Amino acid sequence: MPVAILGLLTGASAVAQTDSSEIFEEIIVTVQRRDTALMATPVAVGVLSGTQLNDAGIKDMQDVQQNVPSLIVGQSQSSTTTNFAIRGIGSTSQNFGVESSVGLYVDGVYRSRQSSLINELVDINTVQVLRGPQGTLFGKNTAAGAILLDTVRPNRDRDAFVDATVGDYDLVRVSAAANIPIGENSAFRATIFSSQRDGYVDDRALGNDLYNDRDRLGVRLQWAINELDDDFNVRIIADYAEIDEACCAANGSVDSLYSRASLAGIPQNGSDAVLLGLGGTVFTDFPYPQPFLDALAFLPGTIVTGVGVYDNQVAYSFAPRSTNEDSGLSVEINKTFNNGITLTSISAYRAFETFDHIDIDFTNVDMLERINIGDQSSFSQEFRLAGEFGQSSHYVVGLYYFTQEIKSSTVTSGGIFLEPYLLTVQPALQQAIDGLNLVSAGSGGLIPPAAAPFPAGVTAEDNVTQDHDSWAAFGQVEFALGDFVTATIGARYTNESKDIDARYVQTAQGPPPDLVAIGTALFLASQGQPFDPTPLFAIAEPNAAWGMYLFDPFAPRSDLRASLSDDQSTGTVTLSWSPTDSQMLYASWSTGFKAGGTNTDRINQAFDPIFDAETSESLEFGYKATFGPFRIAATYFETDFDDFQANSFTGTGFNLQNAGKTVIDGHEIEVWWVPTDWLDLQGFYTETNGDFESFVGGTCWDTYIFHTGMPDPGSGGDPGAEVCDKSGFPIPYNPRYRAFLAATTTFAVGNNSELFIRGEFTHASSQWTDGDLDPFTFQESYDVINLRIGINFGKSNSNLTIWGRNIGDERWIHGSFDAPIQEFGRMNGYPSEPATYGITYRKTFD
Repeated sequence: MPVAILGLLTGASAVAQTDSSEIFEEIIVTVQRRDTALMATPVAVGVLSGTQLNDAGIKDMQDVQQNVPSLIVGQSQSSTTTNFAIRGIGSTSQNFGVESSVGLYVDGVYRSRQSSLINELVDINTVQVLRGPQGTLFGKNTAAGAILLDTVRPNRDRDAFVDATVGDYDLVRVSAAANIPIGENSAFRATIFSSQRDGYVDDRALGNDLYNDRDRLGVRLQWAINELDDDFNVRIIADYAEIDEACCAANGSVDSLYSRASLAGIPQNGSDAVLLGLGGTVFTDFPYPQPFLDALAFLPGTIVTGVGVYDNQVAYSFAPRSTNEDSGLSVEINKTFNNGITLTSISAYRAFETFDHIDIDFTNVDMLERINIGDQSSFSQEFRLAGEFGQSSHYVVGLYYFTQEIKSSTVTSGGIFLEPYLLTVQPALQQAIDGLNLVSAGSGGLIPPAAAPFPAGVTAEDNVTQDHDSWAAFGQVEFALGDFVTATIGARYTNESKDIDARYVQTAQGPPPDLVAIGTALFLASQGQPFDPTPLFAIAEPNAAWGMYLFDPFAPRSDLRASLSDDQSTGTVTLSWSPTDSQMLYASWSTGFKAGGTNTDRINQAFDPIFDAETSESLEFGYKATFGPFRIAATYFETDFDDFQANSFTGTGFNLQNAGKTVIDGHEIEVWWVPTDWLDLQGFYTETNGDFESFVGGTCWDTYIFHTGMPDPGSGGDPGAEVCDKSGFPIPYNPRYRAFLAATTTFAVGNNSELFIRGEFTHASSQWTDGDLDPFTFQESYDVINLRIGINFGKSNSNLTIWGRNIGDERWIHGSFDAPIQEFGRMNGYPSEPATYGITYRKTFD
């Protein structure tokens, strides 16, 4: 923690203070499982109130990450694979067997699927981002932190709003909410929203503004019974939301027309040259000398020069489709007894269904496509008892039960060009076919000719069912140690079990081919020597689709049935000191864990599909203070993760495994300054250092090796290594430095109206955008500027805002990956949203 901040303690009492309650909106948080003031809560938490969300024009969690320290929201191949990270640690959502490192809660109900939280943020009371392990009060899957969303509760005030936005890319977004009083002490609240917008990525053949569009809608209905009664009240919530989008495009970031290291000598073509031969379209911004491009001009495909990863142009065989439906029903009951003890019960049922249809070769050559179908349903029940004792002391104890069933079905299909492509990039297969056909012809038909290794229409189907049951008991006590010091002690015990049943079906039915034995047999035949033709029968008629054994996404694998059980104890100890009413200094130790599971991908059977739980232990020091018009919160943290669940795409599947030990440390500083009644300044600065202290089984480079000939430094000098030591390397998706500054100014205009201007600046430093840490995945730093100008019309309780987001049109990549099956030098990246502009009108009713 900076010494300057600690120095504020010595002289704060002598500083002339302005009543901060007249300056700052009081923000109440629920991170302690009860209502507490943000600045009096000894937890590192970033909060955005509903007012702040509206003032900043924040529409979803992608926008929230710009305004909250240490939160990263990642985008991947579909709308259903968005993921969350806090302080550099997150989890893939590509795999239904993986749970999140960041716990997600809406109105106290756990959301087990990360992509259930990416829809529009409408009628929200607060967004709370808890940084660091939260294993005591929030349980498993909070090893990195938790995100709490609280929606606006029904009340008897007749308040309502209507919000309408239009913008470029044909944006139309509308939302509304209203309270309806019922009887003397109950109320109903309805919230609806809809958001449509064209995409910002063009397909050269299929159309412009096609991919990464918006098509979202939802409704939330609430009924609050005894809304005015603090002793007994009930809140019932039913909600439904859906997404149906052409998502997500992956732009080419590194082409493979030629190996770049070979341009000074004998040119070496890569997989993109093969795609050209099959009629494909290849985009490149690399300055190839014209003779090299002319040498490929005879091929039937198209080379589009001057187009790079930030130009948002692709060419696919068909447009991807990504849909999900999220729905649920919850009942919260609060009863306060005569002795002051409050019983809280939250019961919830949730369902989440997804459908993705993806062109997984990301080209306009018909090679691979995939359909993913997911169906998750869960029930949770929590009971809590909370109360006070002594002087300013509190406690909470509880029981929690969670059960869910997850069903996932993945069907991968091969197109008409899969076979010619693979036979070209893997010449050993073609040589085996040619050799067998010669032997067949020489045998007069006694030995059958070669069968097609990848006939059009080959499929591999993975059907996985997972049943999860978990229960926990927890408690936390906050007790005063005198007038200025408070101690907090908490613990939680979690027990869970998982049953996994995975069935794998594929076109290939015959024996697996042994290319070494086949090569030996063919060599003997070429020498006129007696040979055993048996190895050749594995690739001979009628054994069609024999090539699938050599290609992991199609390779037959054994069914998997596994039962996992685990129990974990987590806890927290915090000591806080408040020398004045407006200052607090605290130190805390906390632990968390994320459940183990099963890699549901069709991976090589040499890899263990079972992975262990991930655990975290964190030490944190914090300081919060308010000095008149100035507010500050600062944190220093160090967190160790054991058995970190690392995930990286290898080109044919996801390599998911425990990575040994990972160490994260850094600091966060948040400030809020209101120097005058017409100027409001907010900002933060964070530094997060994250490294794999021990990770011997990491994924190796592919693309960089092809283009440079340099082996992965963790491979021991072996350019063909499958597994590389990443110990000592930085964690991916973690910009070391992030900064944010927002300035809002208001001026009175006309009669009872005011003009407001708000500008935001966000900086993210460089980072790695894939788990293999290939140098081509290195993302340079970027800066984003947002601007809003509008008028508040006091008489009509309305405002009109003209806004622009990312007005500098800064471009960056959310994530990178080696292009599927293009193992010779091709890399893709998921593009960020470009500059967007619009007008919003909002009307509130009292």
